[in-house]
Amino acid sequence: MSSNSDSKFPTSFKMYNMEEAWQALDKLRASPRKRQTTLIALAIGLILLISQLSSGFGSSRSYPSTWRDSRDVVRRKDWSLTSDFDIVVSHYDEDINIMRESIATVKSHLPKHKKHRVIIYTKKERDHAGKMELLDMADEVVTIPNVGREGETYLSHIVRHYETPATNLAEHTIFMQPHVAWDWVFVPRLRDVLKPATGFLSFGPYITQQCGKDSHGMEFPRMNDIYVMFRSDFCPPEPVLATWAGQFVVSRRRILNNQLLSYQNLKAKFHAPPEHWIWKEGWHNNEPSNPTLGHALERTWPVVFGCTDANIEAACGGEGATNVCQCLDR
Repeated sequence: MSSNSDSKFPTSFKMYNMEEAWQALDKLRASPRKRQTTLIALAIGLILLISQLSSGFGSSRSYPSTWRDSRDVVRRKDWSLTSDFDIVVSHYDEDINIMRESIATVKSHLPKHKKHRVIIYTKKERDHAGKMELLDMADEVVTIPNVGREGETYLSHIVRHYETPATNLAEHTIFMQPHVAWDWVFVPRLRDVLKPATGFLSFGPYITQQCGKDSHGMEFPRMNDIYVMFRSDFCPPEPVLATWAGQFVVSRRRILNNQLLSYQNLKAKFHAPPEHWIWKEGWHNNEPSNPTLGHALERTWPVVFGCTDANIEAACGGEGATNVCQCLDR
């Protein structure tokens, strides 16, 4: 602090060594005038501090009451330990208003008597006000690294909640991006097809894939490895169900049918160091925020959750919205 700035404060606010500090305190006790000045200054400082805290450091916006369990997680104080539906959103810097509308659309089509939580995973660093803006439309906001596209976000949610009683997995989890893509598929399936017995239901078009090559001719060899990892079997020489868009609903039962280690191993690939072989394969622009592996995972979610019957794609017509467009838990 410069000498000019020092002159703006009472003598009692200057920096002293220990001996000088005791001498200063003795002078204050001996001088009622200085003591009174110091008490007034302290009182004014306390009032200003309380005012800043209560007003959000100058912000006029009213934010929800929150509880924070770490610097990366902000949660409402009325957070529920159980939920019928979790809406999990993967967000970077997409339009906030569009995300708010998309979340509202999904909530409006869920059963009114069911409990739900909205969990936003943000892949961009935000200050406190930025996190509060997201929490205004959610029950929890979690900051995670910007790697692995939306697939890594979903894996992060599953790993984080798999064995944690304080958060717990919902009966059904809706995984989505900040906008309702393929809305003519998403909304009718959410409204008309989702049932209590739903095991897996994609909110994007269905396609098929065969050991790394999808029905539109695109090749992602790691789809074969994902099949082996989660189905504990060789990839069959015949088509299996696949999907686009990275938006779907899955039951807790199907999530827990897979071992936690499988999710952890797949998630770890998105966090591999720069010299790892995972970054040397696939597309020319293969990079942590948009890895080729992420595109493979987007297509393979039906396989991950045991919904592999390729006949569903034909019966559903790719973009249909009937009861045959899903796998049910029996």
